[in-house]
Amino acid sequence: MVAMVCSPSRSRPGRPRICALRLAPTTPHERCHIVIDDPQRWIWDSWYAKDGDDYHAFFLAAPRSLGDPDQRHWSAVAAHAVSTDLREWRHLPDALVPGEPGRFDDQAIWTGSVVKDGDVWRMFYTGIDATTRGARQRVGHAISHDLVTWTRVSPDPVAIADARWYSTYDREGAEAFRDPWVFRHTDGRWHMLVTATDLFGHGCIGHATSDDLLTWVVEEPLAIKTGFLQLEVLQVHTFGETPVLFFSCLETDISLDTVERRTGYYSAPAESALGPFALDRAEPMNVDGIYAGRVVETPDGPAMMGFRNVTATRPFEGVIGAPIPLELTSRGTVNVRATP
Repeated sequence: MVAMVCSPSRSRPGRPRICALRLAPTTPHERCHIVIDDPQRWIWDSWYAKDGDDYHAFFLAAPRSLGDPDQRHWSAVAAHAVSTDLREWRHLPDALVPGEPGRFDDQAIWTGSVVKDGDVWRMFYTGIDATTRGARQRVGHAISHDLVTWTRVSPDPVAIADARWYSTYDREGAEAFRDPWVFRHTDGRWHMLVTATDLFGHGCIGHATSDDLLTWVVEEPLAIKTGFLQLEVLQVHTFGETPVLFFSCLETDISLDTVERRTGYYSAPAESALGPFALDRAEPMNVDGIYAGRVVETPDGPAMMGFRNVTATRPFEGVIGAPIPLELTSRGTVNVRATP
């Protein structure tokens, strides 16, 4: 999510400064042709699943009739579309909508991820309740056999922030625990990376583990005191044998002198899918105005898909751009693949 709810009394972890590092000029957003849009709804954060020849995109959507795009977060559902080439998409029924009144997800559905477990697809998503309107964020779980019809596993969240390591609503008045990215690691266990806040007010890489995808144990963060106020829509993707961490943040979220300050999509070197992560060497992707990107494997190699965010010269559009080819840099980061 672009918006982060935090305690009004908490100051940012250090005053952001623009560092001396400067990368190549950004790619104009016009290169990123629109491939998923809806004239009736804004579209933003997305996550993907591949089933045979089909790519399934799940993405947050809210009515444009709200008028103010900043209000979209409180009306978000998990919408759904399918494609065979990542460029021509057909809309399907919404995958998940808010739960029944009184449940942890009765206000809105926020960002998640999908994994396949045998013949079952499992979606882990962020649930927002109507009482706190995003100040408390928790992880839910739904299943499907066809990626179209989804059923909640439980009316309760499967993972919530543990006060031993994370900021919580009851103590700080804000509980970031969202954007679950789930994957099976080489240790044979399932791991979940979560956008969270540590006890020092920094954005941290939250972590939970499971042996069966049903019961989750919230663990200590994989990274704390990061120098970022938030690390949104986390993902780890391996390029060859090199793991790379991906996330998005706002330019005002950064307090590290070694990181270029820019609102957008970042990558950082990683020793493994579970870290350590060299966040002090994170670099922004050279694509102007793209946020909450996801790396997707294509026949032509890895590519990134993200939504077109507001910029200094463009209002919020609420659409997803075409896949942008990526390549690994010598620094262990990832950027736009050079065209011949």
